[in-house]
Amino acid sequence: MHQRTMNRLNNIAIVLVKPKSAGNAGAAARALKNMGLGDLRIVAPRDWDAGTAQVMAVHAGDVLARASFFPTLPDALNDRTLTIGTTCRGGPYRSEVRPLREAAPELINAADANRLAIVFGPEDYGLSNEEIGQCQRLIKIPASPEYPSLNLAQAVMVVAYELRLAACSDDAQPDAPALEFAPAGQAEQMFLRMAEAFAAIGFVSPESSDHVMLTLRAMFGRSGLRPRELDMLNGLARQIGWFARGGREVIEAKRASGQRIR
Repeated sequence: MHQRTMNRLNNIAIVLVKPKSAGNAGAAARALKNMGLGDLRIVAPRDWDAGTAQVMAVHAGDVLARASFFPTLPDALNDRTLTIGTTCRGGPYRSEVRPLREAAPELINAADANRLAIVFGPEDYGLSNEEIGQCQRLIKIPASPEYPSLNLAQAVMVVAYELRLAACSDDAQPDAPALEFAPAGQAEQMFLRMAEAFAAIGFVSPESSDHVMLTLRAMFGRSGLRPRELDMLNGLARQIGWFARGGREVIEAKRASGQRIR
């Protein structure tokens, strides 16, 4: 395997959110080793049995042994700079979903400069809207509409295969330098500040806040946030909050006295 291919795949973490079956997590570890990935992250497993996971991992026990466990999805995504959720369902929060094969080359190119996370939901009901909100982009496996839900380990295998295929076939192709995005943890803190700022000026209410912020996350997720852009948005959120807490009067007083605002 070419070094560039290895580097790209090493920059991809597979995140299993609240897996119901330890056996499926073990089988997912096997799928990762088959396809040359090794960063497995498990969020709040519901019934963890290390022995069962090990049996299903077969010869991928090393991948399973290195797996990281996290209490929440934001904890698992904190160091990632591009987060991708998987879904087979529709809905207003999932309208930007793209077919896996279409998205894979773009994701692999992004892995040149970014740390990616591919997020899988529980076997029985998939990712919630709140968890989808933690993902900047969405992908789907175009399965039969009669029964689109895949077994968790099978879904991990299909996604890992397509990523490996894109990584291997893209090595010799010239492409534009990938942009490095801001870490997901820092971006999430900015979104929280922005939500508080919007509430302070009455732009959102408790009933509309989730919808507005999910839309904002999706909007920035399509393009990605670079560190300088994140700094600017943090500054904007702070300024909005300051303005709402009495800053307007300060500005009007400065204008009236002919002082510079900045």
